[in-house]
Amino acid sequence: MRLRTPLLSLALVLAVLGAACGDDAATTTTAAPATTAAPTTTAAPTTTAAPEPEEPSVFRVAYLAPGPIDDPWYTSMLDSLSRLAEESPYGLDISHEWFENIAYADGERVVRDLASSGEYEMILAGSTYSDAVSAVMEDYPDVAFVYAGSGNEPLGGNAFWIDTFIHEPAYLTGVVAGLMTETGKIGIVANFPFPNVNAPVNGYIAGARSVNPDVEWDVTFIESWWDPATAKEAAAAQIAAGADVLYAVVFGVFEAAEEAGVYGVGDLANVEALAPGVVLTSTVAKWDQAIAEVIDAWWAHHANGVPMNAPMERIMFLMPEGGGDIAPLNEALVPADVRDKVLEVRDQILSGELVVELNDAPAE
Repeated sequence: MRLRTPLLSLALVLAVLGAACGDDAATTTTAAPATTAAPTTTAAPTTTAAPEPEEPSVFRVAYLAPGPIDDPWYTSMLDSLSRLAEESPYGLDISHEWFENIAYADGERVVRDLASSGEYEMILAGSTYSDAVSAVMEDYPDVAFVYAGSGNEPLGGNAFWIDTFIHEPAYLTGVVAGLMTETGKIGIVANFPFPNVNAPVNGYIAGARSVNPDVEWDVTFIESWWDPATAKEAAAAQIAAGADVLYAVVFGVFEAAEEAGVYGVGDLANVEALAPGVVLTSTVAKWDQAIAEVIDAWWAHHANGVPMNAPMERIMFLMPEGGGDIAPLNEALVPADVRDKVLEVRDQILSGELVVELNDAPAE
C-alpha cells in the first residue's frame, strides 16, 4: 500500500494539473473572438462626411488696369460693376477696388499678391493679362479670374475671358456725324488698330455713310493707349484738313474740338460731362451680362460645390443682347430730326431688322 499511494497521488496531481492546463487553453482560444467583436471601420462615415457648402454673402472684386483709370475702357467696366452692385445678384454685397497703371510685366506678381491676400472673390484684369492669370489660376481654384479684350487666350477652369464689340452703338454715332457734318468730312483719332478698336471705327464710318454716302473720313492711330497731348495734335490736324465731327477713341480730342468749335463723339462711356459744348453723344459698352455670367459660375461653385468651368472662348454680348448702347443725345446740340432718325435706326438694330457688320479689320 505504501508503494501504490504515491502513484495514486501522482495521478491525482497530474489530473488536476491537466485540468488546469485545459482551462488555460480554453481561455486563450475562446477569448480570441472578443478581440474582433468591435470593428473599428464602422465609425468612418461620421468622420469623412463632407461639410455642406455655404451660401456666400460677399463678393469683392479687385480691378486691374494697365493705364489710368480715367480711360473709358476701364471706367465702362467699373460702371458695370456698380450697376451689378445695385442689382445684388444672389443677395451678394458686391464691392470693388481698382489698381491702375499695372504694367503687363508686373501682372503675374500683382495678380498673385491679390489672390493670396484672400480679400477678393474675383480678380478682374481689364486688358491683356491672360498670361498672368494662366500662371496663377490653378493655385487659387476658389477665386474667379477675369480678363478682357483682344489679344487674350481662353484658359477655361476658373479663368474667364470677356470682351465687347461696340460696332453697333458706333454705327449710331456715325449716323449722328453723317447728319451733322457741314464739311462732309469726319475724323477718327484712335489708339491702336486692334480688333476692339477697329470694329467701332468701321461701325462709325458705316453709320455715317448710311445717311451721307458722299461723306469722307480720316483715321489716325496715335500708337499709344494714353497720350492726350498726341491725340490733341492728331485731332487738330484732322480739323485743319476739314473734319468737323471727330470720333474720340482716346482722350485729348475734345480739347482740340473745343478750341476749333467743332463736334465730337465719345467712346465706351457717356463722356458728355467732359465737354458738354462739344460732345454730341457716345458709345456705351456694357459688361454687365458677361460679368454676371462669371458671378453665376462662382456662385454655383461656392454655394453648390459645382466646379467653375469657363468656356474655351470669349464671353461677349452684342447690343441687341444688352452688351452696348448709345448714350443720350445732347439735346442742346443735336436737332430733333437727327435725334428721331438715330432712335429709328436704334430700334431697327435692337429688333434685328438691321444687322451691323462686325468688321474688325483696320479702317482704310
